[in-house]
Amino acid sequence: MASAVDIANTALSHLGADAVVTQLSPPDGSVEAGHCARFLPIARQAALATHSWAFARKRVALALLTNDSTQWAYKYQVPSDCLRPRKILAGDELDAPERNGAPFEREGDALYTDREDAVLIYTRDITDTTKYPADFVTGLGMLLAGYLAGPIIKGRESSTIGDAWTKAGLNALRTAAALDASAAQESSAYTPPSITARA
Repeated sequence: MASAVDIANTALSHLGADAVVTQLSPPDGSVEAGHCARFLPIARQAALATHSWAFARKRVALALLTNDSTQWAYKYQVPSDCLRPRKILAGDELDAPERNGAPFEREGDALYTDREDAVLIYTRDITDTTKYPADFVTGLGMLLAGYLAGPIIKGRESSTIGDAWTKAGLNALRTAAALDASAAQESSAYTPPSITARA
């Protein structure tokens, strides 16, 4: 399983940096560690926001707030660990998560919807890198390299190199997202032997 230091060093290696980071929290004192500590959280959240990753997905019944909207029937509190809301379902829809869910609008720490007893499926900010699949780590390392190119590589070429690694990272994350979605579909199509035996 990759650590934050592993991801940082992967990103630095993409840029041809000779330095090796040994610690990020707190940074080990090197210039490179300082840059990685600063940009890794940004790259991580950007990568997580690209897809409803299974490892970062969570569902909770939302806490009702006093509604101050004339457009929506209900107002709910956004969970504190919510990075990106994905879908709102009602209790009777939880067995069919493939449904599109109800329309909603986010304003700050509140979600507005017309769905009563709303349950939110969302992406949370996972900082434990041991939870990341290998293909997600690959994309994140490339994306981080895009963020690091400016401060690590001086001169005009830094922007071109940064853009290239950002693009490569997003492409890698798209591939990882497709695999993640495919695994979820295979799981939902699985029929336990106990059910099959009844047929």
